[in-house]
Amino acid sequence: MTIMGYGFKRQAGDDKTGAFNRAQARHALLVDGYRHAIADSTVMLIGAGDGAWCYALAAAGALQVVGIETDAALVERFCRLPDVGLRERIDLRCADPIEEIRSEVRAARQYDVIILFDLLEGVADLHDLFGLIRELDPRLVVVDGRFVDSEEPILWIDRTREAVAGRARPALVPGRGAVAMVAYDTGFDLDWIDWSQLDPEVRQGLDDYYAKGPVLRASFTLTPEVTV
Repeated sequence: MTIMGYGFKRQAGDDKTGAFNRAQARHALLVDGYRHAIADSTVMLIGAGDGAWCYALAAAGALQVVGIETDAALVERFCRLPDVGLRERIDLRCADPIEEIRSEVRAARQYDVIILFDLLEGVADLHDLFGLIRELDPRLVVVDGRFVDSEEPILWIDRTREAVAGRARPALVPGRGAVAMVAYDTGFDLDWIDWSQLDPEVRQGLDDYYAKGPVLRASFTLTPEVTV
């Protein structure tokens, strides 16, 4: 397993262990598990942060990684990450994710693998987003974010503490059923990633993936539906 050592704030004690374990586990399930698809591929990463994940994808064998991040401070931090001989494969852009995807579709660009981190809960029209992604002709889409644990096709309004205080808009969190319906409608096969495969003793820092409430973090893959 590749160790991700970039982009995490300094912490002490169990918090530091939890952050490191979280990075390792997410890398194992979201990158290492799909190394066969990532190797020798062009990859688009939405929610690229400070570029650490871009490095991880390049290290997994991606020929080109286009990272999209809305936070300009995180993109600027990318320049301060240690260059381990992979930077020439990485194009990290500060842009609105949906508009950047739409721009790539208009330019008739294609990506072998598309990875979406924390994008869906900010999108009201999932059909439009999945349709745009389909136009980029990926072989594999990996999605990680928050979802409502419901088989009903719902979008749940999450009034966070910041939203109640008027400092942010409420988030629209899709239910599992909504994801399944939109995937089917746009010609994708859907497969939820099984986080239960991690033993309880290695789940430190991953509580949100095992939450018992209505909303939890989860991951899934999309592959183009095969027609016969």
